[in-house]
Amino acid sequence: MSVPASVRDSASFLSSLMKLHVVLYEARRVLQTWAPQMKNLRLGLVPGQSCVRLEMMLLLGIIFLPSIRCDMASVYYSSYEIVIPKRLMVRGSEDSVEKATYLLLMQGQKRLVHLKVKRSHFVNNFPVYSYHNGILGQESPFISHDCHYEGYIEGVSGSFVSVNTCAGLRGILIKEEKSYSIEPMDSSRQFEHVLYTMAHEVRVSCGVTSRDSHVVSTSWQQGSRKPRDLQALSYLWSHTKYVEMFVVVNNQRFQMWGSNINETVQRVVDVIALADSFTRGINTEVVLTGMEIWTEGDLIDVAVDLQITLRNFNRWRQEMLFRRAKHDVAHMIVGHHPGQNMGQAFLSGACSSGFAAAVESFHHEDVLSFAALMVHELGHNLGIQHDHSACFCKEKHFCLMHENITKESGFSNCSSDYFHQFLREHKGACLFNKPWPRGRKRRDSCDCGSLCQRHPCCDENCILEAKAECSDGLCCHNCKFQPKGYSCCPSSDSCDLPEFCNGTSAVCPDNRHKKDGSKCHKIYQCIKGNCMDPNNQCKQVFGYGAKSASQECYNSVNSKGDRFGNCGIPTSPGSQYVRCSDGNTFCGKLICSGFTGLPKINLQHTMIQVPRGDDSCWSVDAYTSTDIPDEGDVHNGTYCAPNKVCLNSTCTDKTPVMSACNPEKTCNGNAVCNDLGHCHCNEGHAPPTVVSLGPDSIHHKLTEEPLGLKGTLAVVWQYSPWAHGGSGHRVRLLYLWKVKGRVRRSASSDLSASSTTVQEKIR
Repeated sequence: MSVPASVRDSASFLSSLMKLHVVLYEARRVLQTWAPQMKNLRLGLVPGQSCVRLEMMLLLGIIFLPSIRCDMASVYYSSYEIVIPKRLMVRGSEDSVEKATYLLLMQGQKRLVHLKVKRSHFVNNFPVYSYHNGILGQESPFISHDCHYEGYIEGVSGSFVSVNTCAGLRGILIKEEKSYSIEPMDSSRQFEHVLYTMAHEVRVSCGVTSRDSHVVSTSWQQGSRKPRDLQALSYLWSHTKYVEMFVVVNNQRFQMWGSNINETVQRVVDVIALADSFTRGINTEVVLTGMEIWTEGDLIDVAVDLQITLRNFNRWRQEMLFRRAKHDVAHMIVGHHPGQNMGQAFLSGACSSGFAAAVESFHHEDVLSFAALMVHELGHNLGIQHDHSACFCKEKHFCLMHENITKESGFSNCSSDYFHQFLREHKGACLFNKPWPRGRKRRDSCDCGSLCQRHPCCDENCILEAKAECSDGLCCHNCKFQPKGYSCCPSSDSCDLPEFCNGTSAVCPDNRHKKDGSKCHKIYQCIKGNCMDPNNQCKQVFGYGAKSASQECYNSVNSKGDRFGNCGIPTSPGSQYVRCSDGNTFCGKLICSGFTGLPKINLQHTMIQVPRGDDSCWSVDAYTSTDIPDEGDVHNGTYCAPNKVCLNSTCTDKTPVMSACNPEKTCNGNAVCNDLGHCHCNEGHAPPTVVSLGPDSIHHKLTEEPLGLKGTLAVVWQYSPWAHGGSGHRVRLLYLWKVKGRVRRSASSDLSASSTTVQEKIR
């Protein structure tokens, strides 16, 4: 029997009383959500004494005002019904844990829900950090891998189900483009559940970064990094990628989950399970590798404007989280309503040490909409920009990466193209590492999915054959590791650095580049692996042959103060474009010349041509939303005058980049300093001294700090450091990082140590 949220029959007194326990249950649930936001009000409702008064008020309302609306949960639920799921035993089913079937009465119809267990969306014993009396603590809560199931409703095309089956069914069902939420009733002794209909869509829109934000270079900003052969290109797309995600929950959202750590962890795991379902469309799995809950208060300023919150969170992530928790991306969940834009993320930030961050608002209880928002922002981290009018996905009007986010769709053809480009440029190297539980040794397993039965390196159980060393990877060839020094990813330009195989792993190391501030093209500098040369930017925007225009062009166009020539866009209704002053004309719109023919540009972009002598000055207006910066703006860090660079459309004094790494002193003149502050050896030299000759170029770390070990050991190094800690080959200072590696004696080194394995816990 279905019970609508609005009780229409005022004579149905007994029926209303029978459903009273449902309303009271809902009241308690809403109370937990509302309490943090109302605790400062004099008459605000807080759990405890007020709960009794609220229940009495609801009882009187049911009795005397039967027409009152009972959907106290939120405006996102328009109706509910009481259901009792019945698990069926399926004949011929060998493993009752792997698969399950439930009989569910939905809107008067019996429905069979077929489910299959999913286990890959979180690692065993992932760390959960929280605070007690101001002290950071860590625990590893037990979460069963046999609780989360995915499936479909029999006979309903396009249906989808994602539920947690431990302690009842809790999750979402999608049937005929309608979304439902199911959860157990705590007070029920008959396995009763509440099945809500989500009728009112939560409006979710995205605003990643504004024009002046520090955004990781997008695909058009970087030179193309091409893998060596077609095998590598096929590997990028056909093999599963893994996003190791760390999630931080702010204090307000923690309170909305009842200030309960276990409840908060479980809710986040449920969200990740849904997010993982979305990303399967681009052959990518989302894996929760750690959490931090701000139990006693926020550790940063959580502003209403999520753009500000993102910057604050990313700064905290770099200074605090980066050193103790390995992650490909870190996302922060906040509980307040930020206004129009519900999420912010750094474009192409995944796998980078500087910008692997995003922030999302979860101010409601529509978990499916929030999961879609999280995946949308993650898509930006993976280099995927917003969809435009030419993008499509299974006959839907809007796809997942549309500016207005929808939860009933997936990634579009455009999203796949953006993501493939992100991978081709080797920005997603960290995504090919399959995460493994902490403290568990990695088995010799294959990562070939359903291809295992015919994979030459793997048996039918997805285990490596006896003589095989690897199955796939840029450093794997014919089931054997590529030799040490094999170039798996050559440098793409003067600021990029080549990556080499280490001879013991199939994985090509993370992309490394020269440290910020390194010179390139004589007068320009490297920033985040890009040479900030406006000639390069012109080629990326307008195509081959384009170059930065003359000073006369810049002065003429950027002094106009319109959409094609300016040093700032309107910031409020009625305001105007900012004209560039004489000293800032090189820092406004990018002005190019020297090419013939019209370039291919985005449908939403507009170009202008200003004839000047025998040539023309070209500018492009590529500003489409607050989500993506204008591609036609001169990049921050671009040279504009001697010892000056552009910063937010202003030509300002260049700030020296401080680094302990010096190519001449630290690296003996035979290496360059990379973005980690390590020596990246020139070809023909080897660590640790960068003096002795070696077969390859490997980056390493030199240190004179004592390591707390007896003897003369002063240098700890490993091949191919990654961006952050965890498994794999790395270079790390022992007192900062968990390190597991071999200390090897160099030909020209005074080290008299045999092969040693050193481990140190992160303090």
